[in-house]
Amino acid sequence: MKNFLPIAINIADQKILIIGGGHSAWSKIKILQRFDANIEVIAREVSEEIKQSGIPYKEKDYEKADLRGYLMFYSCTNNPELDQQIAEDGKEAGVLVNIHDQPDLCQFVSPAIYQDGDIRVAVSSNAKDVFASIRIRNEIKEYLENKIHN
Repeated sequence: MKNFLPIAINIADQKILIIGGGHSAWSKIKILQRFDANIEVIAREVSEEIKQSGIPYKEKDYEKADLRGYLMFYSCTNNPELDQQIAEDGKEAGVLVNIHDQPDLCQFVSPAIYQDGDIRVAVSSNAKDVFASIRIRNEIKEYLENKIHN
């Protein structure tokens, strides 16, 4: 069983790779765009949303060498065998690994985040129940917005 430490990482100007070009990759990109990260995408096929986002992308098959120079990566391939290989490659390369919807392969998970100015609240369920994390984050958001703005 994984036991994730909730920490905050400065990703400003850090290189983050998204492997995969579909809906789950686009969801990760939208979250990461709120920060000053240097996001890049590689995938066999890249969705129109990603192409139009301005995020640099390469339409190609994944290769182990693709991981060089990144702080972390998110694998959003929806291919369990490929995700397993990517997770092993990432750990070997010393790059932080997140495999979409496969917490046993992850070195980190992304929490549900609420931000108001410099205040950030992150809610995580230790990768057990993302919907509970989102629900609790939304309850905190509602409470704080009522408290701060009223």
